[in-house]
Amino acid sequence: MWNTILINPIFNLLIGLYRLTGNLGVSIIFFTIVAKTILIPVTIPQIKMAKKQRDIQPELDKIKQKFKYDKKKQAELQMELFKKHGINPGAGCFTTIITFVLMIAIYRAITTLTMATDIIALNDRIYFEGLKFFSGENLATKFLYLDMTKPDPLLIVTVLTVVSQFLATKMISPYSKTATKAVKKTPGQADDIMQAMQKQNQYVMPIMFFVFGITLPSGVMLYILTSTIFQIGQTYFFSGWGGLKPWINKLKSGKKER
Repeated sequence: MWNTILINPIFNLLIGLYRLTGNLGVSIIFFTIVAKTILIPVTIPQIKMAKKQRDIQPELDKIKQKFKYDKKKQAELQMELFKKHGINPGAGCFTTIITFVLMIAIYRAITTLTMATDIIALNDRIYFEGLKFFSGENLATKFLYLDMTKPDPLLIVTVLTVVSQFLATKMISPYSKTATKAVKKTPGQADDIMQAMQKQNQYVMPIMFFVFGITLPSGVMLYILTSTIFQIGQTYFFSGWGGLKPWINKLKSGKKER
């Protein structure tokens, strides 16, 4: 069922793009753009939800300041505020799950394609006769300095993926100096649920992708990097710089001073 619904269609799309481009790395980039474009209706609600959270941040700040020593009351009023504005804090989980499912499926498709001992045996998975391999054919797995079948030896793509993932997560995170100060003043400091989750997401995901980059084929990491860059552009288009805005403002003010 897993092969029929997800892996084989992805495999065939990769083969089709490979036939068009003649290079596995290029076909992975094209595939990612196609997949992310198709998933726009799924990801837009998450982006809009993040924007709503940023918009109500001043109201959240007031709650944090007024009930800085009453965490129970804070949580109660926060949930009421979320409900009032139609915000579901767990809504982003669905998009994250889709991302990981696709990553696993693409990993399986790429490893199936590149680690086959008999390339002719792959023809059983290919739907169309014109896409099938012929005896003696070799795959073009080289892309720049990378071999799509092996981990990135220089970790350049891995580092770029980590940085872009951090920036993408930062963009969708609400930012408020007042909220941060309020949390520091309360017992436990970082015990505010939303604040703690935002900080964890900013660092945990990039660390995970760094670990992935050491072990996974560079073809999979190229997919993640392209996907994340697409996400950054999409987020900026629909909701601006978000949590990166303070950094952007500092860069602009720095340039003006010069």
